[in-house]
Amino acid sequence: MKYLVLLGSLLILGCGSAGNSEDEAETVGKEIADDYNEMQDRAEAVGDMLEQQKQDLDAAMEEAEGDN
Repeated sequence: MKYLVLLGSLLILGCGSAGNSEDEAETVGKEIADDYNEMQDRAEAVGDMLEQQKQDLDAAMEEAEGDN
């Protein structure tokens, strides 16, 4: 879904930038790319956090099984 929004935005910007200078088009494209990269970084951070929580939970379960 994110890719469709990004693709749609790029298509709209590509069609609408015919009267704009190249600098303006590059700036808008850079903003979109920067936003996309920021979302990717956030998603990676969340993935890392979830992986750490899973490892902590697995370790706690192993410890609890060892106490029996």
